[in-house]
Amino acid sequence: MTKLPVNFAFAIWDVTLKSKPSQAFPTQPTYNLEVTETNPARNLFLTENFGVLSTISLDVRGYPFGSVTPYCADRMGRPVIYISPIAQHTKNIVADPRVSLTVVERVDSGDVQAHGRVTCIGNAVEVEGDRDTAERYFRYFPSSRQYDRTHAFTFFRLDLVRVRFIGGFGQIFWVAPEEFALPNPFSPAEESRILQHMNQDHVDVLKRLAGGDCEIVGLDAEGFDLLYDDRKIRIPFAAPVANMEDARRAFIELAKTRK
Repeated sequence: MTKLPVNFAFAIWDVTLKSKPSQAFPTQPTYNLEVTETNPARNLFLTENFGVLSTISLDVRGYPFGSVTPYCADRMGRPVIYISPIAQHTKNIVADPRVSLTVVERVDSGDVQAHGRVTCIGNAVEVEGDRDTAERYFRYFPSSRQYDRTHAFTFFRLDLVRVRFIGGFGQIFWVAPEEFALPNPFSPAEESRILQHMNQDHVDVLKRLAGGDCEIVGLDAEGFDLLYDDRKIRIPFAAPVANMEDARRAFIELAKTRK
């Protein structure tokens, strides 16, 4: 497929996306198994935005130490966390980088065993000088930007060794890192251009999707993420996208069918 120039693609979006009837999307995180039925682990990971980070304790030597930690995906689809050097989990990571991050599906059911969950096992590696990763994280967690200036927080990514998924009875399996952490098809410049365009020129569409004032903060092959009242809302595409033209068509289809 020929890749259209960015400006041309956006010009078509302007014609098609505007003046649609208003109806809010559900704001609870939802799975998109039609798109990623062979990769529900990745789907869950992309839907949520925090988990339990388990490190190997220094103070209680050899025992696991768990703490709740926000995360987002970097450009290569790996988990990224932003942690303080004085935090216990950071000290543990510096001494031993072996960690896991467990993410649990948020649903209304009280039976936690019926919830989907994914555990990312890997080695925590400090991320230095990567402004793309930093800016992506700050879009998802705007309040954390101040830590960059005042608290000397540090970014770490998880270089995955293996991923374990549990989605309910009969759906329990391991996932290889290369099947879980898929590269984002959009460059930092392309993603930034799409986000800027949607947030400036299609506020009505985004507001309809979230059910209120929001902004789009991230985009990948399977969908995009809105921030609504500090809450992440995952909106899946009907089919994976691979370039700007695919994304244009996917946004237009959403505006047409979800009205």
